[in-house]
Amino acid sequence: MSVRAITDNTIDLFGKTVNDLQTGVSVTSDAIIGTLKYVSDYTGFSSKTAEQSGNYLALHAEVPGVDDVTIKVTVTKPSTLDADGDIVLRIADKDSQTVTVVASKTGYESVTKTFGLSGLTTESA
Repeated sequence: MSVRAITDNTIDLFGKTVNDLQTGVSVTSDAIIGTLKYVSDYTGFSSKTAEQSGNYLALHAEVPGVDDVTIKVTVTKPSTLDADGDIVLRIADKDSQTVTVVASKTGYESVTKTFGLSGLTTESA
């Protein structure tokens, strides 16, 4: 299982780029570190006004060698990766939230990996 920060600034992340959302983000064996910028009016992320401002984390996850797999990244609720394995998560409380990646395939045992977020710096408005 591979989880990494998205670094390609040409990818459209619901109307924002990686540089709009974060800087210096990397994934270690058990934590995600770096800086999440404060973003406002992120209407492409959610139609709910309360979810359109804050700090957002852009990740890419994949399971090499497995074609038919479901991967969910969970912060406060399960979220499914897009077809490219990319996801944007709203991080409201880095000290109490974690990112958990669960890779599963029918007939095989699931693989779970959890990453702490307390090493992130979150900018404010």
